[in-house]
Amino acid sequence: MPYLIDGYNLLHALGVLSRRTGPGGLEWARARLLALLHAAHGERSGDVTVVFDAPAARARGKSEAVVRGIHVVFAVQHDEADDLIEQLIRRSAAPRQLTVVSDDRRLQQAARRRKCVALSCAAYLEEREKVRRPSGQKPAVADKADGLPADELRHWLDAFADVRDDPAFKELSDLYRFGQEEEG
Repeated sequence: MPYLIDGYNLLHALGVLSRRTGPGGLEWARARLLALLHAAHGERSGDVTVVFDAPAARARGKSEAVVRGIHVVFAVQHDEADDLIEQLIRRSAAPRQLTVVSDDRRLQQAARRRKCVALSCAAYLEEREKVRRPSGQKPAVADKADGLPADELRHWLDAFADVRDDPAFKELSDLYRFGQEEEG
């Protein structure tokens, strides 16, 4: 089943972008998210499309990359990623097979109109955890009602702490090295 993911929305849900980031912070966060998604989807990573806002990338021209099989799209020709995600939902040839991941109400409504599966970020993370967790093992209790459990967040942050040095993400990092105008 193909997944269409609102990238920054998922990063916020993970708590990675809960505060202002410094130089290179968004680049680092994107790379970590892509590593997490690759680990979560494995051989099915090619079924995943992640869309990011990209106001600072408009002048660079390139708007797409493939990282470990994951299709990464920067919304260069759109005001925001949500506009592009809505367009991709409308253009889907098999919308009933598409899963849209976002906490954005507008995107969830657009997905439901086309009969896509619409998952909140928390529901998506829970679904991925069920796939990863052995059957019978109980999930951790969340510290916040709408957030990722603290131990789960620590697990993912620790698991992908070294992604910044991973050569598979170097091309993406070099292509979309955003300045401080996008940070924050």
